[in-house]
Amino acid sequence: MPKEKITNSKRIVFRKSANCWAMLILLLGFSASMAAGMPETPASQASSGMQLLHDKMAEKAEKWHSGNYCLSGDVDTAIEKAVSVLKEGQLPSGEFPTYVSLSPDMADKIYLPQVFSSAIVLHSLSFVESDPEVNEMRNKTVVYILANKEEPGVWRFYGKYSSMPPDLDDASVVFASLKETGIPVEESGLEYALNYKNQEGLFYTWMNEEKWMNESDPFYLLYKNNDVDPVVNANMLYALSLAGEQAPEVSDYLNSYIENNSFTEATMYYHIPYIQLYTFSRAYADGQAEDLKPSMPVIKNYLLSTQKPDGSWGDEINTSMAAISLMNSGYKGKALDRAITRILDTQRSDGSWPEIGVQSLTFYYGSEEFTTAFSLEALSKYNELHNRKWQKTMRPLLNN
Repeated sequence: MPKEKITNSKRIVFRKSANCWAMLILLLGFSASMAAGMPETPASQASSGMQLLHDKMAEKAEKWHSGNYCLSGDVDTAIEKAVSVLKEGQLPSGEFPTYVSLSPDMADKIYLPQVFSSAIVLHSLSFVESDPEVNEMRNKTVVYILANKEEPGVWRFYGKYSSMPPDLDDASVVFASLKETGIPVEESGLEYALNYKNQEGLFYTWMNEEKWMNESDPFYLLYKNNDVDPVVNANMLYALSLAGEQAPEVSDYLNSYIENNSFTEATMYYHIPYIQLYTFSRAYADGQAEDLKPSMPVIKNYLLSTQKPDGSWGDEINTSMAAISLMNSGYKGKALDRAITRILDTQRSDGSWPEIGVQSLTFYYGSEEFTTAFSLEALSKYNELHNRKWQKTMRPLLNN
């Protein structure tokens, strides 16, 4: 990491830590300053009043400290380092590389250009405070994504030169990431996707018109027969909601799917529950798909019941997705603090988190940049959550 970047990180940590401890001192010393300005009162009444004031301020200070507010300096440092990792890993084309393997340990992995993962990283960067470095990464990613767009506004998983047809998963995730970044994006691709629905109003996965297809592709029959995947439908709901549209049939389907805990079983493309819950809760929290609100307690309770004593949900990418999903569901308690502490503890010295193979069909996809993006999103959302909590908890005290 460049020396200036390290210096800036240290300044942020010092500033956050100093602010945290200054606030504790302010709280604990507040009663003394109040006493100096109080009018004369009977000794017993003054003593009782001051004790009550001191107790209340001490209680606020304890909540401030025990609520992990002082963790913010560590989180800021981790965010700075993660941003540097993504900047260094981004290819000249603007893509964030992802590798493909037939093995979960990513042995014998190969690099294949891929649009989907870069859209995920772009989404994660939308929660990071803007600065020239972050803006440059976003702009380069947008250039890469738009270079792979095909009319009428659709994308293929491996890019525009792939034999794989465009799909609704990529079309929706890319649309949403561009929309969140503030990029003007035509809705013609979403309108085109409306052609790929079954009789129940649910979305298919593949845009399987023959003009998109190649019969020599080994998965040709998979594309031709098509399928309905709950995660693909959640991503379509996410994109449609950002565009101001509703899909009540999809919302009803997903609420039923979640209520029955069907997410504990693999779909064809999403094999682990945590990535499913991440997608469902993202549609609700980031896409404002309010019809999914009944499912949020189910998601929250499942995550709380499966968290391990060390604060994780297994590997690093599952832990970050689970922590994000908890926040998306509205949870703000101690289990979240433990999860964030775990994420901080597993960050490597260079600022990255390890490459984890995520299964889809018979393949595993992953990279350090992909894992780091989810960790970055979790930490950034946690920072935002605690900044809001600071505004709600502390400002009334300072204004009185």
